[in-house]
Amino acid sequence: MTKKALLYSSAAIHARIKQLFGQPSANDQRVALVAYVGGDGEKYLPHPEGLRLICSPSAGGTDPDTLRQLIKRGAKVEFSDSLHMKVYWSKNRGCVITSANASSSALGRSGLKEAGVWFPAGLVDIKKLIRYAQPRSVRESELRKLDRLSREHKKNIGIQNKKKAAPDFLQWYSAPYRSSWKIVWSIEEITGTAIAVKEQTNIEYGHKEPHNWVSVGKKRVRSNDWILSFFFTERGVKLVEWIYVDFLVKVSPKEKRYYDRKWPYHAVQVHPPSKYPLPPFQITPRFRKALSAAVKNFTPDRIKDAKTDKPSVRLLKLIAEEYGSR
Repeated sequence: MTKKALLYSSAAIHARIKQLFGQPSANDQRVALVAYVGGDGEKYLPHPEGLRLICSPSAGGTDPDTLRQLIKRGAKVEFSDSLHMKVYWSKNRGCVITSANASSSALGRSGLKEAGVWFPAGLVDIKKLIRYAQPRSVRESELRKLDRLSREHKKNIGIQNKKKAAPDFLQWYSAPYRSSWKIVWSIEEITGTAIAVKEQTNIEYGHKEPHNWVSVGKKRVRSNDWILSFFFTERGVKLVEWIYVDFLVKVSPKEKRYYDRKWPYHAVQVHPPSKYPLPPFQITPRFRKALSAAVKNFTPDRIKDAKTDKPSVRLLKLIAEEYGSR
């Protein structure tokens, strides 16, 4: 039997929830027993069609507009008074029991320190937890009441937009256990979006278009990877940016504008950067110059011919040397 797995960070919990709920099989059942569903809660509950969501109708914790959107997209939403548990369960893929609500405060960039445990399928008796929660169907009058209480709560506490900043490159480079990321490059800029990407973005997240995408090779990149994307030029690189991979989708060869035989998959970021955990480090003008100089020294061909998208030790050292000299 597969052992349980400890989840030591918000990012790890977020990634596991996406694995549980995203792209469900036809015979799967999914339940979220979660105290609060925040204003961005929809971002952390992919593919809500068929999802049973039980939450607490608490102003300041659960956002009524988010519940409406989830209901519109096919989720079965119920209320449970005094609910405080956070359980994300899939019949086929297992269960996460955690401290994290479905919100950006818990699973986004706000910096709350969360932990959890993933259990393989068959170990958690979800029916027993549902009976204990005593859920009831959501009525329109309760949503209107939650609207009123939520407006009052926001007025009383005000809106806070304080955000942490990612470290600079040298802070990341010198860390003993630094976070990993991938390099993906291009030689030309292509506008628009492939049909398969649009369809999956709409099915999984309810958006017509993703925020960003990049072509990648088979098994070179995974969901929840951070990608450092850039374009090669004769003078170095340009358009350096982070891309967070929400999902991967294979593009049809018929879409010649978007299909590349060597890079047949698109790695897709659905939302703007503010909806994701902090990237490994900041992309500053100083870093852009250091990267461009390091790539010229390393040579673009060595990056293009690499068998992995992980940056090489040599390239990282060159970037650090260029960064430190500026």
